[in-house]
Amino acid sequence: MSQDDRGHPPVTIIVNTRSHPWRAKAIAFEQVVELAYPGQPPTDQDTFTVRYSRGHDGHGAGSLTAGHSVNVKNGMVFDVVRTSRS
Repeated sequence: MSQDDRGHPPVTIIVNTRSHPWRAKAIAFEQVVELAYPGQPPTDQDTFTVRYSRGHDGHGAGSLTAGHSVNVKNGMVFDVVRTSRS
């Protein structure tokens, strides 16, 4: 999924306390992880937990899992935790 959703106004989302502009209507798990850990490709030993808050009514808070997406809104907050098995 790209950020090229034309006609959707840009919003600001917060990922691990950092602001990011977002132009698409929705964001996928993989995109949130990339914003949280830019340029750090996951390994087979990595597990990511993505939680969000301040979302749309009815989906204001929750978890996002691999292969899924959520509609975004201005000020939406994502917390991403990376856990590595040793």
